[in-house]
Amino acid sequence: MKLPNGYGAVVKLAGRRRKPYAARITVGWTEDGKQNRKYLGYYKTRQEAIKALADYNENPFDLMEKDVTFADVYQRWASLKFKDKPVLGIYTAAYKSLAAIHALRFTDIRKRHIQSIIDSSPLGRQSKAHMKSLCSQLFDFAIDQELVKVNFAALVKLPPAEQSQIHQPFTPAELDTLWQSVSDVGAQIALILCYTGLRPTELLEIKTANVNLQERYMTGGKKTAAGKNRTIPIAQKILPLIERMYNPDAEYLVVSPRDNKPVLTYARLVSHFWKNSSVLKSLPTKHLPHDGRHTCATLMDNAEVPLKIRQLILGHSSQDITSRVYTHKTIQQLIDAIDLI
Repeated sequence: MKLPNGYGAVVKLAGRRRKPYAARITVGWTEDGKQNRKYLGYYKTRQEAIKALADYNENPFDLMEKDVTFADVYQRWASLKFKDKPVLGIYTAAYKSLAAIHALRFTDIRKRHIQSIIDSSPLGRQSKAHMKSLCSQLFDFAIDQELVKVNFAALVKLPPAEQSQIHQPFTPAELDTLWQSVSDVGAQIALILCYTGLRPTELLEIKTANVNLQERYMTGGKKTAAGKNRTIPIAQKILPLIERMYNPDAEYLVVSPRDNKPVLTYARLVSHFWKNSSVLKSLPTKHLPHDGRHTCATLMDNAEVPLKIRQLILGHSSQDITSRVYTHKTIQQLIDAIDLI
């Protein structure tokens, strides 16, 4: 039986041996193109050797744990988690920030290695949280692969959260400017964020199939249990903007006009919509995409929208579990509330 390419090989060794069959794999190549091989073990029968190869290909870390680096674990985790899709930007950015441990053997990594990187990083708390999250996911993956037994990343401590002063709601005058310039794609995105309360990345991940134009709501959201898969009402004001953006043939609602591809990452949102918007540049305040969420919360508060309805729209947690159950009546309440702002 011929084994698949890259699977490894079983060879019968010369001489009289108690275990004459060897299972071996290719672990690299020399400069002159010859294979560097590693023997996984020696076996009495060919069937035993083939089983060892199968076990290795199913779970390679078990048999090469001393050689597996942080980078190796990341690459395998990413290939299995995202398959043929691009890795999310928050993970690629976090991985780059952890360059100091890329070449370390994964079995040698301890809390102090990750903690040192996070403590010395000039990045903000959210970026450090992404770094910790990535490491924790890699450790969980490595535990599942029986490479390690303890998730040391879970022991890492983040700096204390600080009250953010960087987000400023759009003023009524600034909103008027946006409404007068709806042909500007940056203004369109800003208005949608202001009148949905969505986090920027939540908007980018909304799929076309989850947009109901006729009944005026979308399904999406993430980050917290209360925020995931929530119903997002579409205000009458922004319905024409959503309709303009809606393409039943596209998988995602937000598609870049530059390359006709889904935006998906915060970086692409900024570069394709926000940064080059002449309207947003003209405003007296330099706003960030997340300011739209703060604007929505402020507008609803000014309109005296009940707290429970605000919590449902923004995806904030509520002690009243029943208030998070979406009935047809509740959806209409959300639509009525968002139309007040």
